[in-house]
Amino acid sequence: NLTEGGHATTFIQFLYSIAIIFSVPLQLFPAIRILEDNMFTKSGKRNNMVKWQKNVFRLGLCLLVAATSIFVSEQLDEFVSIIGSFACVPLSFIYPSIFHYYAIDTNSRATKIKDICLFIFGIFTMFYVTNLTLTHWGKGTPPVDQCPNTNYAFKF
Repeated sequence: NLTEGGHATTFIQFLYSIAIIFSVPLQLFPAIRILEDNMFTKSGKRNNMVKWQKNVFRLGLCLLVAATSIFVSEQLDEFVSIIGSFACVPLSFIYPSIFHYYAIDTNSRATKIKDICLFIFGIFTMFYVTNLTLTHWGKGTPPVDQCPNTNYAFKF
């Protein structure tokens, strides 16, 4: 709602960029923690070799994420679709049906069959959406240029 190319707009975009830069460690921490627990011993405080292996691993993971973002920046909608097919579809259909199937013992046989059907539907949907996304990768309409004035410098 701010004027395009104005000082306030540029300043807000700058602040947003800074916020994104500082939020990267918060976003990567859970994934790094899970991966490190399975790859390294817990002697990083006492053993400098393990500490530096972890540091190099963290740097490599950050560089991998940065390279991925550069590589898929032109096809962001397809990339989000792939993430959705592998993360959101199981989160909404597969995991709840598995948890309900094993957590609730008092269910009738009909409820167990419904859980199994929902699980199968989730698996089918996950593969279908993945196949659909990979089939249409790069064949979409070109993105709309919503930031036409990108050649300006940050000025006060």
